[in-house]
Amino acid sequence: IAKLISYQRGIHCYPEQIVIGSGTNALLTKLIELMTKNITIAVEDPGYSRFRTLLEQTRIHMEPIALDRKGISLEGIKDIQPNAVIVTPSHQFPIGTIMPVSRRIDLLNWASKTHSYIIEDDYDSEFRYSGKPVPALQGLDTGENVIYMGTFSKLLLPSLRISYMVLPISLINIYQEDFFFYAQTVSRIDQNILKEFLITLVMRSRTLLPISL
Repeated sequence: IAKLISYQRGIHCYPEQIVIGSGTNALLTKLIELMTKNITIAVEDPGYSRFRTLLEQTRIHMEPIALDRKGISLEGIKDIQPNAVIVTPSHQFPIGTIMPVSRRIDLLNWASKTHSYIIEDDYDSEFRYSGKPVPALQGLDTGENVIYMGTFSKLLLPSLRISYMVLPISLINIYQEDFFFYAQTVSRIDQNILKEFLITLVMRSRTLLPISL
């Protein structure tokens, strides 16, 4: 996975930073447990309703942020000053906006200055029908402020239920110390099958030009 997302999305990480789970919602639940209590998480409005429902059930304080033509409003984020923000920059759900590099840089600068996290849901990024791919926020991040989330539901099939997140070093250290007792929610057989498939994708990706600005 680390090699694939490096070639295809410009992600910089070690394999040890990747946590695999049975769906993005399951991983987001685990991520919330890693974070400090009594935090505020901002979400896109309109946005993915299941994320909202999950945050409501975990009693996390949630703030909706309106969209503009470039994606989530940076001014709206600054007004609220959340501890984290969930965004879908590659294909905003449900509007479909692709966040331009200029907004991504501004969002990263905000996260760096405020020591906040950006939770990047990069679903559907495998499919582009025109234009050049835009680098993932995580690949542009220099301050360890982005938590990258991906899934194989679109590339393969939803019933496989294999998703993953790339945690910053600070959070993966906490995960390894305090949460490593969690049993793996994805079958080892399914993981091995996926591994063989990904080896083929990685070999193909090496023949393509790397993602760049």
